[in-house]
Amino acid sequence: MSSIESESATQDVFELVLARPVLTEVGEHPHLVHLWWRAPQQGERVVWVFVDGELVDVAWDSGQRELWLSIDRSLPRRIELVAADADDPSRKLVSSCWHPPVQSAAAVSLVRDETLPVDTHIEVREGEQLLDEAPMWGDGEHRSGFGALFGQGAFGFDAATGPGLGLGELGVGPLGADNFAWRWRREDLENGEHALSLRALSRDGQVIDEPLELEPITIARLPQPPANLQMQDNFTLTWGQS
Repeated sequence: MSSIESESATQDVFELVLARPVLTEVGEHPHLVHLWWRAPQQGERVVWVFVDGELVDVAWDSGQRELWLSIDRSLPRRIELVAADADDPSRKLVSSCWHPPVQSAAAVSLVRDETLPVDTHIEVREGEQLLDEAPMWGDGEHRSGFGALFGQGAFGFDAATGPGLGLGELGVGPLGADNFAWRWRREDLENGEHALSLRALSRDGQVIDEPLELEPITIARLPQPPANLQMQDNFTLTWGQS
């Protein structure tokens, strides 16, 4: 559980990013999006893909320049690409680089480290204040190796559905149900800057990995909309405070 330093995660390498709906015989597909990017300076970096600030996919091949996304296109979506160093990325944290002037929620996506015990809990703290605590693997979430499915199959192959793809959110266990990211989100934090950290704890409350210090998150909500919006006879628009 160690973070990718901010200087190694960048968006400067992307010259052009296109997200295009997929056309079918009956028109645009309601969910599929073809994502393509041009990044001649990407080098050996891998690309992390965020939708509305949440990690949804990782292009682990540094030569890859396109992928498919399945998202609900009936709502406005923000797609973001972040290029990061490929040094053991499956155990690292990459967060969205988008820092909007208006932000109402704090959100964290963490790729689970399967070397940690299956009963590991994650604490979210601000300074010494405990904000939340949740299991790294919740009820019904699969884990590869000798973990939640101990004794069923060889190490890393739990025989639930077969081996996964090896890296990324699909991880190294049963395909489709092995290593989805651990996610946390809060929408009730006060306006202002919040310096959050994550700690991995054992069942008895002992810290079992190096804490992650996250980049500060600034909560800045929109003011309440005006009330009593009226158009006067002379086409003057008036309103009051809500």
